Amino acid sequence: MQRMPHDSRDLASASDARPGLILTALGPDRPGLVNAIAGFVTRRGGNIEDTRMAKLGGEFAVLVLVTGSSANLAALQADQAVLAGELGVHCFFKPTHKALGTAEGVFCKLSLSTLDRPGIVESVTEVLSSRRVNVASLSSRVVHAAETGTPLFELEAELLVPVGVDPQEVARALGEVSERDNLDLAFIVGRG
Repeated sequence: MQRMPHDSRDLASASDARPGLILTALGPDRPGLVNAIAGFVTRRGGNIEDTRMAKLGGEFAVLVLVTGSSANLAALQADQAVLAGELGVHCFFKPTHKALGTAEGVFCKLSLSTLDRPGIVESVTEVLSSRRVNVASLSSRVVHAAETGTPLFELEAELLVPVGVDPQEVARALGEVSERDNLDLAFIVGRG
C-alpha cells in the first residue's frame, strides 16, 4: 500500500497560496456559453485553473476555479450582474480558502453500473463517508442499453482513502453493497 500526498487535480489546488474564486454558473445550454464565460474571466485578469462543466437536462452547469490578483478577482465579483445579464445564467462567486493541510492516503478509483433506480449514490457514499474516505471527484450518468433501451446508471469516482484506513476494508464494504444492491462495481487501489 503506497501513501501519496494529493496533487493539484485532487483535493486541493496548487493555487492555494494565491487568491481564488469559485465561479458557479447555471443556465440554458447553448453553443458558445463556455467561450463567453472564459472571455469574461480573461478580460478581467482572471486565470481559469480547474473546471467541471456538464449539460444536465437542458441546462449547462459550470464550476470553475479562477485565480488572479485580489484586484482582478474583485473586478470579477463586481461584474457578477454583467455576467448573469449578458449570458442569461444564474451565477455566484465564492472565495476559496487555503487547504487545512496536505491530505495523505491512498488514491483509489471506483466505477459502477446497474439498472437505474433511486438511492444508488447514497448507498455507495455511505460506505465512503463512514470510513472518512474523501471523494475528490464523482460523475454519474444514465445511459440506455443499446438493444433494450433499459436505463442504466453509471458512476465513476476518484477517492482518497486516508492514512489509518485500510483500502481493502473499503473494497470489502463496497463489495457487500454491490452484492446487496446488484451493482457491477470495480474498486482499484492506486491511480491505475
